[in-house]
Amino acid sequence: MTHPDLRIGTARHAFPFSRGLIVESLVNAGAPAGEAAAAARRVEQQLRLARRTLVTADELQALMVEVAQDVSGETVSTEAARQTPAFVDIQVTAKKGNLPFSRGVLARTLEDTGLTGREAYATASALDVQFRRSGVRHLSADEIDNRTEQMLEDTYGPALRQTYRYLRRNRGKLGVQGSDDSAPTPFSKGILAQSMLAAGVAPDVARRVARITQRDLRGSDDRVVRSRVIREKVERLLRDEVGPDISARYRLLRVIRRPPRPVIVLLGGVSGTGKSFLAAEIAYRLGIARVVSTDSIREVMRAMVSPALLPTLHASTFSAWEALLPPGTARPEQPGRAALLAGFRDQVQQVSVGLNAVVQRSVQEGSSLVLEGVHLVPGYLRAEAFEGALVIPMLVSLPDEQEHRRHFQSRDAETAASRPMHRYMKYFREIRMMQEELEDLARKQDVPLLDGLTLDESADQAVDVVLRRVMVALTPQERAALLGDDGSEPTLDARDVAGSPGR
Repeated sequence: MTHPDLRIGTARHAFPFSRGLIVESLVNAGAPAGEAAAAARRVEQQLRLARRTLVTADELQALMVEVAQDVSGETVSTEAARQTPAFVDIQVTAKKGNLPFSRGVLARTLEDTGLTGREAYATASALDVQFRRSGVRHLSADEIDNRTEQMLEDTYGPALRQTYRYLRRNRGKLGVQGSDDSAPTPFSKGILAQSMLAAGVAPDVARRVARITQRDLRGSDDRVVRSRVIREKVERLLRDEVGPDISARYRLLRVIRRPPRPVIVLLGGVSGTGKSFLAAEIAYRLGIARVVSTDSIREVMRAMVSPALLPTLHASTFSAWEALLPPGTARPEQPGRAALLAGFRDQVQQVSVGLNAVVQRSVQEGSSLVLEGVHLVPGYLRAEAFEGALVIPMLVSLPDEQEHRRHFQSRDAETAASRPMHRYMKYFREIRMMQEELEDLARKQDVPLLDGLTLDESADQAVDVVLRRVMVALTPQERAALLGDDGSEPTLDARDVAGSPGR
């Protein structure tokens, strides 16, 4: 004998009766599985004996509570009456209207946080039980998200909570998560292309690789991707597009952009060598946010100390020698080399006090820094004095005198004569003598010389220096953490890893 269909709901909307939903509801209420199954069979029997073909959710819950009283006792019966049973949809209030809560939909989102399919569904089911046991029948999307975040943190820790929060606030967007389990950040095709440009990739190639990477990531199931996965994908594409050297350079630049210790770039050089522009370009390529000029440090110190106390501090580097002349001594038209350098060193020594403080503060904050200026004389700020940082000194040099003069002419035009060329031309001989002294000191102190004639050439040289010096300074543990489990180091070219790119 076939039984007529038994349905739950109303005449307008109903769904087939299922003993499984009764069992699930009673188990949620605390009944043992065997007792819940027995109670579900009795509920169905009573409905069929009464020749019911349609029963409302409230009627079914009332009957379930009555049977549970007989089968499992008062405690289960009370819980079954208080809860939202499995055959009643929990309505979620969202912008598009009310929708029934779905464990499957939530589980798919949870998989995007990095959980396995089983873990994601178990978490979604645990939340469903939590909601039902509390008796709620209506929830907002925010309430579900808040409870989901809390359960993720309680079960898996704060990192997964941060990842879910990113997905919640950036629905439909790709997220990038670093190796330290920090909160994800939105994927940016522009930032990815910028990082390739810094590695020397041609603009059209960088844009094409960024587009392909974005397309492939969007075609995957993951909505949050590890930065390592993106880096490896880009490296493969660059090897195919432009060869292994640029691919290796890109990989090393990614390391520099997240160094284990702050990177302090010291960019010295006399007036007119283009240090300021070069410092900004180096900072851009290496992803360093802070650029400080030694001239600005000198200005602060001048405001604090009067000329009577430190006369050389209040002069230009190429005219500081005048402040050292004994009282009543006639000023010569041009200084001798020894007198010029004595005044220069005196000012450098004074300004180095402020420079040392700036670098120390940057190291304490864990912030990378590009420091540029004529006062960064090789040997005055030594790397060993800044434990916990990767200190890389460099010297910008212009071997060609005519090119040096043209730099002053260009600067005069670009700054609307705010730094008048005639003043520097008056002391051009002294500036060149200072450069010779700095070059000699750089060679003795193993400080690389940057002597490219264009900004791009000098920036390429500087980035090479930083890459090589950082790779030498990394500990084996740091190298393994940054470059992979084996700690293998990509090779840029055949030059000595600690060598100078200059002459």
